[in-house]
Amino acid sequence: MEIGLKSILIGKGCFTMISCIVYSSGTGSCEKYAGLLSAALHVPAKTLKNAYVRPSGEVLYIGWLMNGKIQGLEAAKAKFNVTGVVQVGMAPVDHADAEAKGREKNQVPETVAYFCRQGAFDMAKLNPVFKAIMAIINKKTVKSLEGKANMTAQEQAVYNMAKYGKGDPAEWKIDDIVAWAKGPDALVSENKMF
Repeated sequence: MEIGLKSILIGKGCFTMISCIVYSSGTGSCEKYAGLLSAALHVPAKTLKNAYVRPSGEVLYIGWLMNGKIQGLEAAKAKFNVTGVVQVGMAPVDHADAEAKGREKNQVPETVAYFCRQGAFDMAKLNPVFKAIMAIINKKTVKSLEGKANMTAQEQAVYNMAKYGKGDPAEWKIDDIVAWAKGPDALVSENKMF
């Protein structure tokens, strides 16, 4: 079987379905995901404020959640051809309806790839209004999870974030996003036939 140059380059991360990663970060998690994905895919990562993408360029947008809404998504959709969305929040996203709820709340059609990720949390990086809101939410979160038997890794992470005001997610998972961004041609290059 002949493997084309494009497939070889995709396998090395040189071609992707996206031309840029655009993000808006509240406390640094979206920026970290953008950096990890940029390194894996060899595409630039830019803040929503500073991004420029050629008119035909497709964008993966990464935004943080506030009350279920992805911050900056509407502006990104107005400015770019957003073909993939990553929502990043503190809560566990390992349950079946996380994507469906996120899509509905943010009006993201099925034609756009959608990924849910747990991010880090740092109370010290929040402005005074968000600190006050999160202090209340964190107390409720700790109370709801305290003493729960058999917490998932994501539940344990959010419990620690809520209790101590700071913490990392259970994992910084990007493999499925990378596979999506490389597209179906990436599968050909991973058949290690040379």
